[in-house]
Order: sequence, then C-alpha cells, then structure tokens
Amino acid sequence: MRPDAARAYSRQGHDAVRARFESAWLATRLSALLAAAEGGEVLDLGCGDGHARHLCGGGLTRYVGVDLAHIEPVGDWRFVQHDLRDGLGPVGRRAFDVYLGTFGIASHLGPRQLERLLGEIARHARRGSIVALEALGLHSLEWPQLWERPPGAGRTIPYRMAADVAVHPWAPDELFALFDAHGIRPLGASDRTVQAGPKLGEGRYWPGLPDVRAALNAGLDGRMDPEELGPLRAPLPPLPACDAALVHHALAVRRARLPEDLPDVASAVWELEPCTARGLGHGLLVLGRVR
Repeated sequence: MRPDAARAYSRQGHDAVRARFESAWLATRLSALLAAAEGGEVLDLGCGDGHARHLCGGGLTRYVGVDLAHIEPVGDWRFVQHDLRDGLGPVGRRAFDVYLGTFGIASHLGPRQLERLLGEIARHARRGSIVALEALGLHSLEWPQLWERPPGAGRTIPYRMAADVAVHPWAPDELFALFDAHGIRPLGASDRTVQAGPKLGEGRYWPGLPDVRAALNAGLDGRMDPEELGPLRAPLPPLPACDAALVHHALAVRRARLPEDLPDVASAVWELEPCTARGLGHGLLVLGRVR
C-alpha cells in the first residue's frame, strides 16, 4: 500500500443531503441488487465506514469491506485494508453474490487500474454474480469542460477531499464496454444526484454554477433564509452546446418554478431528480452480471 494513501480520503462529507436523500437512493438499489443476485454475500469495495452495510437490511448474510484505511471488524463483518489501485486484494477465495463499489469509487482508479480490477472481479466471482460499481458521471454539471474529452489523462482532474486526489469521470457506454470486455454482461445504469453535486459551488471546474447542494443542506437544517436558498432558483451559466446542457438547464427551470411557500423545499427539489442513466449525475451506478 502507498504510504499515507488513506489520509486524502479521511474527511469525506457526510452531510444532510447524503443522510436524507442519497442514502435512501442507495438503499433502494441495494435491495434490488441483492434480489437480483439471489444471495446476500457482499464485497464492498472502497467501503469507508461500512455505510452500505447498514443500508443492505435483512438481506445481507456475509459482508467483507475493502478500504485504504484500517477499520475495526464489527461482529461477523470483516474488513480488509487494501488499495484497490493494486487490484482486488486479499479478500479470500470464496465468491460473493454482489461486488459493490459506491460513491464514485470507480473514478478514483485510473482507466488501466479499473480494467485490472474488473478482470480480477470477473475471475473471482461465480457465474451470475452481480457487479455494481459507481463512477463520477462524465456529464455531471460539476465539470462541463470534460464533457467532450476522451477517456485518459485529459479527462483526469484533481478532486478536493482532505487533499487533492485524481479522479476520472465516465460515461455509461464506456463502462458498459469495459464490463463486457472482462466477461461482465452490462445490465443497466442509474444517475445519482443530478442537480446537487458537492463540487458545484466551488467554481473550480466551471464558474457561475449555483451551489444547489449547500441550499438543500440549509433547507434540511431548517434554515429558510432567502439568501441561503437562492441557488435553488438561480439560472445556470452558459454551458457547452450538447444534450447534457439541455437537461441541466431544464432542471434549473423546474426548480425555479416551485412555489415559494413550500414547507419542505429540500424534499420538493429532490423530487425533481430525473431518473436518467446517461452519466448526468455526480454518481453513475453501472450494473453487470458475470457470465
């Protein structure tokens, strides 16, 4: 493992949006994944504090989490300290029903590292195992300057956590091709958090974007100051001319048309989240089944 590799990831944001909305989104999909896999044995890649373990519910029968940081075991659940940039790691020989990676883990690997991981997953898994890996969506509103860039070094950007880490956003068809090339039949994809990515308000990648996430957090905390909630009604700046821009602009218009006297404005805004699978969200969850 690279020295101090976990330090940059040590302060991931667990804000109100994640607790209220994103966790519920993930819990719904985890329930469907376990049903599709017809088994409750989960390998959680880049598990962090094991958040996904708590969201699996009663369908979970075996859990192993892999993470850069050392995590103390809890009950029967096992954790392995390992850097996924070096492959799958010492997870034992027994196959899992679901190989899971949430909150953008696939984008924290370089393209070649991701290919290696997918190949090792396919060899470790049983026929019929489900692979569910989330990347950062290429067409997220957070980084329009990447929308037309091909995969590789030109699409890799610094992403601020406790320190800058390199990330590589993906489009769904690109991940489908990688899955297919490594013996994993693509099943579909889902966009997560289309309008409230955590990097929107920083202006680091594209200037003038309204910080919708900060406004949602304010609403969830009961702060109804018009200035704090202003980003919910703000228009978007000019964007590159493409279909993704049309979707993002349309969503901003829908937010602005919401009534001003809503008692729970955060939930009303979240309900506008489109059910898309085009890499438009901060997260892009891609599903496949091992052949």
